[in-house]
Amino acid sequence: MKLSDFSIDRPIAITMFVLLVVLVGGVSFTKLGVDLLPELDLPYVVVQTQYNGASPEEVEDSLTDPLEETVATVEGLDKIHSISKEGVSTIILEFDWGADIDNAKNDVRDKVDMVKDALPDGADEPIIMQFDPANEPIIKVAMSGSNLSYLKQLAEDKFETQLEKISGVAAVDIVGGLDREIQIKVNQEKLNGYGVTLDDISASIRSSNLNMSVGEVDDGTKELSLKGEGEFQSVDEIRAIQLISSSGQKMNLSDIAVVEDTHAEIQQYSYLKGKRSITLGVKKQNDANTVEVADAVNKQIEKLKEEVPENIEVKVISDTSEFIKDSIASVQQNFFMGGILAIIILFLFLRNIRTTVIISTAIPTSVIATLAMMYFGGLTLNNLTLGGLSLGIGMLLDNSVVVLENIYRHHHEGLGRIQAAKEGTAEVGIAIFASTMTTVIVFLPMVFVEGIAGVIFTPMSKTIAFSLLASLVVALTFIPMLSSKLLRVEVDETKNKRGIITKTYQKLLKASLKWRYVIALSLIVILVLFGFGLKSKLIPLQVEFMPQSDRGTVNLYFELAQGTKLENTNEFIKEMKTKIGDIPEIESFSSEVGSNGNSYEGEIEVDLVDLEDRERSVTEIAEVIRTRLKDVAGAKINVVPQTSMMGRKGKGGSAISVNVQGPDLDTLLALAKRIEGEIEATEGTRNIAITPKASKPELEIIPKDNLAKELGITKQQLFNTLDTAIDGAEVSKYKENGKEYDIRLKLFDEETDSVNKLLNIKINSPQGGLVPLSQIAKIRYATGPNAIEREEQERKFTISTDTHNRSLGAVLGDIRGRLDKIDLPAGYSINYQGDAGDMAESFQELGKAMILAIILVYMVMAAQFESLVHPFIIMFTVPVSLVGAISALAITGVPLSINGFIGIIMLAGIVVNNGIVLVDYINTRREYEEREQAILNAGPIRLRPVMMTSLTTILAMIPLALGIGAGAEMQQSMAIVVIGGLSLATVLTLVIVPVIYDIMEDLSQLVMNFLRKILHGDEETEVKA
Repeated sequence: MKLSDFSIDRPIAITMFVLLVVLVGGVSFTKLGVDLLPELDLPYVVVQTQYNGASPEEVEDSLTDPLEETVATVEGLDKIHSISKEGVSTIILEFDWGADIDNAKNDVRDKVDMVKDALPDGADEPIIMQFDPANEPIIKVAMSGSNLSYLKQLAEDKFETQLEKISGVAAVDIVGGLDREIQIKVNQEKLNGYGVTLDDISASIRSSNLNMSVGEVDDGTKELSLKGEGEFQSVDEIRAIQLISSSGQKMNLSDIAVVEDTHAEIQQYSYLKGKRSITLGVKKQNDANTVEVADAVNKQIEKLKEEVPENIEVKVISDTSEFIKDSIASVQQNFFMGGILAIIILFLFLRNIRTTVIISTAIPTSVIATLAMMYFGGLTLNNLTLGGLSLGIGMLLDNSVVVLENIYRHHHEGLGRIQAAKEGTAEVGIAIFASTMTTVIVFLPMVFVEGIAGVIFTPMSKTIAFSLLASLVVALTFIPMLSSKLLRVEVDETKNKRGIITKTYQKLLKASLKWRYVIALSLIVILVLFGFGLKSKLIPLQVEFMPQSDRGTVNLYFELAQGTKLENTNEFIKEMKTKIGDIPEIESFSSEVGSNGNSYEGEIEVDLVDLEDRERSVTEIAEVIRTRLKDVAGAKINVVPQTSMMGRKGKGGSAISVNVQGPDLDTLLALAKRIEGEIEATEGTRNIAITPKASKPELEIIPKDNLAKELGITKQQLFNTLDTAIDGAEVSKYKENGKEYDIRLKLFDEETDSVNKLLNIKINSPQGGLVPLSQIAKIRYATGPNAIEREEQERKFTISTDTHNRSLGAVLGDIRGRLDKIDLPAGYSINYQGDAGDMAESFQELGKAMILAIILVYMVMAAQFESLVHPFIIMFTVPVSLVGAISALAITGVPLSINGFIGIIMLAGIVVNNGIVLVDYINTRREYEEREQAILNAGPIRLRPVMMTSLTTILAMIPLALGIGAGAEMQQSMAIVVIGGLSLATVLTLVIVPVIYDIMEDLSQLVMNFLRKILHGDEETEVKA
């Protein structure tokens, strides 16, 4: 029994099945996670190794080089990057997408274990972890008040502790405030006078501040542990530590040092509304849902606010979940608007409320079934999966329209409702099955797409496929059942008007068949000319990687002269705020001074009022800010509007990154500066930055190896002593009320502020006596790199830029043209990364997917028609749709992104659907009519369903194409592509498919006649013989 016949004969059973789907779908909807984009399990592993005091060159030579060499052989590794900075080596390993990162980490750990014993003695053990370059806080909370020490304590003891207990929170980072610290500042002259060294003081502090178990005592009844309690109970105990001079004289620590209960040196300032503050950054776990975690964090913050004093302000200054919620709400709104438009167009065609209601049930039923499949398929509700539903909402009606229209026609011709439902569904069942399969199967190649495009868009592809399969089942079961019960033929008041349209189309079709060869040739010429125009850039098509969205935040990154004190950088940033403070769209500021641990760097985050409350976009406001700050001297300022859907953008532009690689740092830097100049001269570039930074001035300490060895002083001892003297060393911990505070030992700052004073620092020699630094080392002025970056074990500099008022493709093309003219020395190369590199890789992968999709569509149609010719006829609609799609993008000025490319792939499966239904019906009529008569009769009969299915799909996508609302840009190019391609293809399908059908039949007839003539000729030859 056919599925449709079963549904018609068992209406109660089908109704119960639909109710079951609704119930399961409803429960699934409540359990689906919500996020901005599908979960990205980024395939990165990082190997980080600390080596305190080592220069970038030494880190590269002794750590990065051997570690890179051994981990480079790990299976599945795609790329290897490294950064060698002062005191730390960081190696980032990028694996193939889809790799098992847990296994990859284990493989990396095994490789590192093979060489870790050969690393320098002063280096820590390498740390191996999964790395997410976009691991930014999902929520930032600022706390301001008069007592920064209390604020920091409150943040650590209450806020950090409570927030980290929340499920899904990975960590809470605290910036700003004052950290309590016990500082011991020593006078160098007194040290020299008493013959005491910093190492002596350090050893005395450690030996005076300890608890330890010293054994067990048996009192006859039980054994008792004996524990020595020797930790400091007060700061005065530290001051009273006894030391012995080189002459045997006893003294207290306070005799040669000042012991202060103070705070650690301030490394960063954080501000809220002009007041010093503390900022807490809440990071989520990789697999946690952003919205759920953010909601839980916000609830906890509201509770904590009630527990803090009134003079302390606590404010959430950044919450990424708000944009996610707005984006999801925008897509949902577009979804409902699209559905309403589709239903309206149905009613305008049908002029029958009863039939419109029957067809409209396909939308909620299919959507609810899709939600159930999404839940069991492990998908989430995000911008792309909901966008996929919105894109497909019009297509959800297509199958039902074709089925119901055919049932209605049979019923109108005199069959009863039940018989009309059975015969009408059976007649088009195979055709709608094939048309659905052609649309679904175009998403199959997405499984093979590698890189970020495959990871992001596979969930959307699954969602569309789920919805279309659900709509097919609904069209073959629920719609026939409802039709058999509710359908009623009514007087059609628009019959005469439709008769005029039908007759006009029939005349057009007749003329087209007459001039079929001219029309076919004209079509080929148009396609060739269009391709030429596209290649020669006469058609203004812009290209970008991912659509840009207004996220309502502008970040200002400042870099002053290297060596600028933290206090001066702080004053500079205050001045910058006053220059832009009167811009009306600005809602609030927050700032950090001392970013990345550098006293000369800072950042201002500018939060704008909501999108609906301002007329200017975030990009336009960023330009206003840039204009106001362009004449500021003594600083490099990057103004970065946050427009990326993939995460927060840093101070270097992320659109285009140009890597220049080679062996020598000086040569690389010269090339990098030349490339920077070429990029600056390119129209449409912004926020150009070179990383790593150019060389910095420094003092080099060069040991006199022979003298140092004679005195028994090692380089490690020498460098550690200087590190303690200048920056201070954490020599022990002071405990109070269950908390630990650093005890830091150092010289007074004024005793290390010149080279001569440094040379006077004394070092204890095992051979006896104190040796001045000047005796065993020399100091000279030099320059050295801030960091050394490498890719594929080769040194590099990266020159990055954003784009402005021009598409990524146009700017990249101009930059390539300029850089291709640079004559690179032997051993040096240039390559492109950033969005530009991702775009090139993604477009290449999607191009392969499109070719495979077209082949699969052809195969499905060939299987349906049992013909190799008829699918070829219908495939002519694909290039026609490309003309419409690209023309729509060019006219609207919306760039072609990977989202739009997905839309083009979708078109390959959508535009053939009308051709399938039309050719299928022509073939049906040819069973009892001549070819031309069958074409002329089939076309007008299928005109209405073709127009209905196309218009419902097109109109349902218009809200998405308008790009209104937060995050709506993500679907805009996709919707424009489908609307443009389907509109042109639908109009031309009604003419081109019948024309090509007729031509192919002519050619088939010629071939058959030719073969018949050959065979007939052979027979005659045999007879004569």
